[in-house]
Amino acid sequence: MVKIVQTYINIHFTELIIGVLIFSIIVVVISIFYVIYSTTDERIIRKKNKNKIKKIEYTKQFLKRVDGIDLDLNVRKGPLK
Repeated sequence: MVKIVQTYINIHFTELIIGVLIFSIIVVVISIFYVIYSTTDERIIRKKNKNKIKKIEYTKQFLKRVDGIDLDLNVRKGPLK
């Protein structure tokens, strides 16, 4: 029985490798289509929209230490101090 299996594997080894390769490619393609066409959960999308960037508010003490830098990025027309 073992000799029959060994001779069968020796004769059809390349076909076995090609079959496994084709099977794995089909599994990958089906997985890609499943991920693309699967429905997304609306709760996940809503959570992403709730995260907003907060504007940084500087304290007066910090603004006094920063000398010569315009944090609002306005263009000065006069000479720099």
